Amino acid sequence: MRSRITTIFRQKPKASLFTIGLTSSLAAGYLFNKYRPVVYADTTKTSFVIGERKPSLPTYSMTEVAKHTTKENGYWLAYKDGVYDISAFVENHPGGKQILKTAGKALEACWKIFTIHQIDHVYEILEEYRIGNLPPGEREANAKAQEDVVDLFQYDPERINATENFFIRSEKPFNAETKPTVLVSSFLTPIEKFYVRNHMHVPFVNINEFKLEIGDGTSAYTLSYDDLKDKYQSHTVTSALQCAGNRRAAMNNDAQGSVQGTPWYVGAIGNARWTGVKLRDVLESFGLLNEGRHVQFVGLDCDTSQRCYGASIPMEKALSDDVLIAYEMNDETLTSDHGYPLRIVVPGTVGARSVKWVNRIIVSNEESDSHWQKADYKVLPPSIKQPQQVDYDRVPAIQESNVQSAICYPASTEDGNKVKILSVKPTGEDTKNQTLSIKGYAVGGGGRQVQNVQISLDHGKTWLQADLEQLAQPYMRAWAWTLWSTHIPLKDLPSEPFDIVCRAMDIHSNSQPDSPLGIWNVRGVMNNSWHKITLKIDASFSKKVTN
Repeated sequence: MRSRITTIFRQKPKASLFTIGLTSSLAAGYLFNKYRPVVYADTTKTSFVIGERKPSLPTYSMTEVAKHTTKENGYWLAYKDGVYDISAFVENHPGGKQILKTAGKALEACWKIFTIHQIDHVYEILEEYRIGNLPPGEREANAKAQEDVVDLFQYDPERINATENFFIRSEKPFNAETKPTVLVSSFLTPIEKFYVRNHMHVPFVNINEFKLEIGDGTSAYTLSYDDLKDKYQSHTVTSALQCAGNRRAAMNNDAQGSVQGTPWYVGAIGNARWTGVKLRDVLESFGLLNEGRHVQFVGLDCDTSQRCYGASIPMEKALSDDVLIAYEMNDETLTSDHGYPLRIVVPGTVGARSVKWVNRIIVSNEESDSHWQKADYKVLPPSIKQPQQVDYDRVPAIQESNVQSAICYPASTEDGNKVKILSVKPTGEDTKNQTLSIKGYAVGGGGRQVQNVQISLDHGKTWLQADLEQLAQPYMRAWAWTLWSTHIPLKDLPSEPFDIVCRAMDIHSNSQPDSPLGIWNVRGVMNNSWHKITLKIDASFSKKVTN
């Protein structure tokens, strides 16, 4: 066995030379134009005050809070100066009953580590359960106790210049989506610009001790990292990966309410060349192809109670030629944020099933019992606003992605969720050609190739056909995304703010709905409604066009 002393400790992202191994015809046409419009974003900012003292409420000490840690006594916790009774919220918590670990305690220690909670939407929910105040001085004592908390994220990698490429949705765990203009700058998304979805901390791995376990509950086998690479034929697939919650924020509306989860805009997606070994080949080598209806995956990202991230796919999908145990991304070794040393890649399926840092593969007649398979990544009926476990049990786990498209250019450097009107001043080739370039991506999901992408300036009354740039891929194995573009004459654009919407259709004539209202669900997953941006041509430029 070759000697290797590699860990993911402070692994730094490498520059991706994505043209390696690509033909010139594939690379040509996907480089982003060097010119770009000047944009000015009108943004909105919100802030929610939580945990401050409310004189009208009673006082409860931390001693009293600590008595409420059971279903009979109720579940209480404290945050800053506030005391909260969350008993009625336990079943609705998106993270399941993990919330019970904070019962009887101060939230500061938990939220210091899991900073994903520190957003207005979470603050608003918590404040609804406010019942009282802590005595003077106890808030300070709780804050001091944070100093002794062990940071599970201390081995997360350095993320150099992350704010240049991403909108960072949370630091701990690290969740970041690629900025729109970066997305369409190349057909293959560079590793250091590929969106990151972590559910917990990045695990520390000693590659010399790493073992991949494969079994069916009665028999178990192991492979080292070198065994996997040396004993099996490598296979490469170009495939998009997309979080099931991509475009989640657009589901929020006054009529149906806010959805739960990371508020992704359009950038929780990327396209890459994945190299590894076929999952089917590994299962076949151990005689496990006909031993169950599901294949479960378990990752090394675990919390303090050893609850690890996991998911499963049907055996029929696992037998596909293109489901990989991957060790390379864009011809480079996986980075730690993307699952080093091994990750599963399930093309055409939501990203939640492509488990990172995989170290166990289990063939079973049952799907994974992981929280993220059983109580998340499911499309609940719109009528359910406060889901219980029984609600999740009634609906299947999401597998295939749906047809999707989004506008990525022009775009602001500001968070797209906050941009109301984008003021655009065309430059470069657009000025020369008196046009406004519109660009974006589309995916078919489930291996279905994108057939067309259309743009409308009048809310769907009339449509313009976009030009498509896509790989030639076998029927029902179109895993890569499509990049699209169109160029609208400036004289055809109104001087007042106007909307542009896009929609895609796949080869089976599946198309995107015009609104998220009919597909709204409280977890905010699978939003593939028409994507809309509102533009305004810069006034100074408009005068030049009219003159």
